[in-house]
Amino acid sequence: MEIRKAVRSLSEFIRKMTADGVHDKESYHQWKKDHLADMEKFFWFNPQKGWPNINNLVNAFFHPTLPLVGLNYSPLAHNTLFAFPDAWTDPLRLCRGIIFDSDGNLVARPFVKFYNYGEHPETTDLPNESFEATTKHDGHLGIIFEYQKQLLLTTRGDFASASSVLGNKMLRQYARKHGWKKIYDGNICLLVEIIHPDTKVFLEYAGAEKFILIGATNRVTLEDYCYPIVTALAKKFHIEMTDLWHGQSIEELKTWIKDPTVKNREGFVVRFKSGLRVKFKFTTYIAMMVADKLDYKYLMLRYMSGNLEKMLGILEEEVYLSAKQMLQEILDITGNGKPQKDRWRALYTLVAPEERTSYFRGICRQFIKFYDKK
Repeated sequence: MEIRKAVRSLSEFIRKMTADGVHDKESYHQWKKDHLADMEKFFWFNPQKGWPNINNLVNAFFHPTLPLVGLNYSPLAHNTLFAFPDAWTDPLRLCRGIIFDSDGNLVARPFVKFYNYGEHPETTDLPNESFEATTKHDGHLGIIFEYQKQLLLTTRGDFASASSVLGNKMLRQYARKHGWKKIYDGNICLLVEIIHPDTKVFLEYAGAEKFILIGATNRVTLEDYCYPIVTALAKKFHIEMTDLWHGQSIEELKTWIKDPTVKNREGFVVRFKSGLRVKFKFTTYIAMMVADKLDYKYLMLRYMSGNLEKMLGILEEEVYLSAKQMLQEILDITGNGKPQKDRWRALYTLVAPEERTSYFRGICRQFIKFYDKK
């Protein structure tokens, strides 16, 4: 990745928005509609057939009282770009909670977008080099940084989300107890997992309320620090450090994550010497994710991506049977020979009225076209 060049491009993007009077979500929403060409330039986006527009792939979020702007890729990017890996340009991959001030100065750089094993071309043929594998935790990401002598935390999409409010409360407790204001280097961004009953996803943490340090970066050098340096920062700030796996090879790790007896664990993040990060999730955890997301939209998206049967194959029997029944409903409608408009409208009515969004309507249309081309 050309990280430094990509950061400069995002900085120019922020300055352009600021100069045009964009200062909140509402003004950004209108601005991005009118500046598609500008966004394509700043995000190095050369749209190909089938790609969504770049102005639908990036969300901006704004601090309620400070001149800070965050950038995050949208749910549309997350849900559709698996089919277009080249659409993940370097600037777009940096939009994972990256923070600038309104003058375009970089304030905090979290991780770049990284992928599950086998999900993207760069995670299919892995490099033959040394690596660190750390435990992947199941809370909410907290991005900790300093601005105007204040210690702040945001999630990767909202300065004022419930998780951000909770994380800032926890941050103040950590900072007060361990004297962070005297020792915090303002160039450092700490990346923590917020573990709390209110941030529970699937795993149980026995009611714990804590930060777990999972990484750190430098906003000046743009370094993404390796495990020993992050461990030293954990000791300095009295934060629990994510565990290091002591296995011998990637093949060993790939075998273990398939173990059907593993419970209450998500997986690992592997960081190769070159800096490449790859997620490895236990099949038991993926099964929980699939079961939780099991709906008509998910089934259509997985069908189009070509990995539906793989996803369904790890489900428990009763969930698998429900999924197969829902899939059959989809295929009965899609293959009934009626005009495309009639079929996507029928798919659209499979869900409750409150779920019939423009996004779901687009999925239905896309699915019909995909099916007819097979």
